Amino acid sequence: MAKELTAIEWRSDQWLFQFGGLRPDNVLEYFSQSPFWDSSSNNAILKMQTQFNDLQQASYNLASMVGIEFAVTHQEPPALFIITKFRRSSPTKVVPLAVYYIVDGNTYEAPNLYSIISTRMLSSVKKVEEAFEIARKHSEFHPSIGYSWKETLEQKNTRKAALKDKDS
Repeated sequence: MAKELTAIEWRSDQWLFQFGGLRPDNVLEYFSQSPFWDSSSNNAILKMQTQFNDLQQASYNLASMVGIEFAVTHQEPPALFIITKFRRSSPTKVVPLAVYYIVDGNTYEAPNLYSIISTRMLSSVKKVEEAFEIARKHSEFHPSIGYSWKETLEQKNTRKAALKDKDS
């Protein structure tokens, strides 16, 4: 099971200062310093194979490799970069595994759909429980008439007046 990294925020001020901020040409290099990076990815393999020679990593086609790869899928430089982690099984078949975003140098893992929906459902159920508890406190049961709402004398008079005004 993969580690849960959605609660982590990562930033390297030293790297940002050294390289003059984030740009489309260096954002994956910045991301490779983070705990979200997979050192067994195709990107990392190409980086290791080309670091000591004159070949450029960009000249290799990641689409021809099988395995894990990272790609910048959206960018609004210099403030926002979205990086997607894919599992590539053929040149045309990729499955997204995770999405990461970099906002002003702060790197995060986006929560998956299950986490978002389960959190929203849990908070919705909690609110419904609270509403039922409030309703329960304002109801009463009598064996001959069943359940009814508790009313103060003032509320009862207000209701009767409203019904009288409606009938008039």
